[in-house]
Amino acid sequence: MDDTPWLQTANQVLVAVGLAVCTSCLLMRIYTKAFIMKRFWWDDVFIIIAWIFAAAIQGTILYGFSHAGLGVHITELSPSTLITLQKIVLACSIVYLYCLGFAKIALLVLYHRILSPIRAWAYTIYLVGFIIVGYTIALTLALVFACDPLDKNWDPFIVGGSCINRPGVYLATAATNTVSDVVLILIPVNVVWRLRMGWLRKLGATCMFGIGALTIITSIIRLATLWPLLSSKDISRDLALVCTFVIIEANFIILCGSIPFFRQFIRYYGPKLFPGWWSARNNISSSIQDSSSNPPVGCVQDSRVEIGIGIVSDEDEEDDDVRVHGDEGSMHEIQTRYNVR
Repeated sequence: MDDTPWLQTANQVLVAVGLAVCTSCLLMRIYTKAFIMKRFWWDDVFIIIAWIFAAAIQGTILYGFSHAGLGVHITELSPSTLITLQKIVLACSIVYLYCLGFAKIALLVLYHRILSPIRAWAYTIYLVGFIIVGYTIALTLALVFACDPLDKNWDPFIVGGSCINRPGVYLATAATNTVSDVVLILIPVNVVWRLRMGWLRKLGATCMFGIGALTIITSIIRLATLWPLLSSKDISRDLALVCTFVIIEANFIILCGSIPFFRQFIRYYGPKLFPGWWSARNNISSSIQDSSSNPPVGCVQDSRVEIGIGIVSDEDEEDDDVRVHGDEGSMHEIQTRYNVR
């Protein structure tokens, strides 16, 4: 008997709310990039693919709760149900890898489009992308070919054969994704703090990217919940809590890739929907910027760069220059390529 019915209900609520919120934010991002910024690109294609995988894994988890004994003591499962559960776990593990992988590649494509003229950053982005693609493929192969014969992956009643430590592979998945999350946040934060603009804007941009820390937190928690599986004797029940954090992280990864574009969306519709409030807001913002926008000395002159996701906009350019430390020729190329908008 399922002694954790609250987990099934909690996961159903998380899927309903999470998919509704992250889908709305994704649609806002697509609309903003395609019709407001007019810069729909491969990063948007990859985040859409990531959303498809995110929706697929959440649907699969709900199926596992209702039809595969997820959350039920393993001693109470029939052989056929246990086989179904093993198939669900394998499918979720693989789909989840590609959900996170495509979302992270989407970020790297965006970073590359903006920072590629700076050679050091281009190489860094290539390296991080290579590592993400590499460990995604490696972990996929480790999961698919974990047992010999192959059917033993989902049929524990096969006599003979052998399997690697599959919970260890799940731990490796969580650990590698946590590390890559940290790297993907450090890249834009480092660039933001090299921009020549007021510290309040830098702080605001850092906080915006800091939203991505939510995925790091959920990754760490998921890693902690996976650890007991190494010695679990009741894996069907213990996996239920892990699935909760998988659902949360799958929604966060889409949400964090979409929220940064909200600033451009608001800048476009704010003056139209709330003209009085927007005017007052701009006056307050200008007075704050006048007192806090003393730029550091030593930045490259006569060059600006838009981070490409709404950190800097046309209104910002009217207030002060936004510049970044680096090679002057590279910065000029950025200025030329993106028309400094």
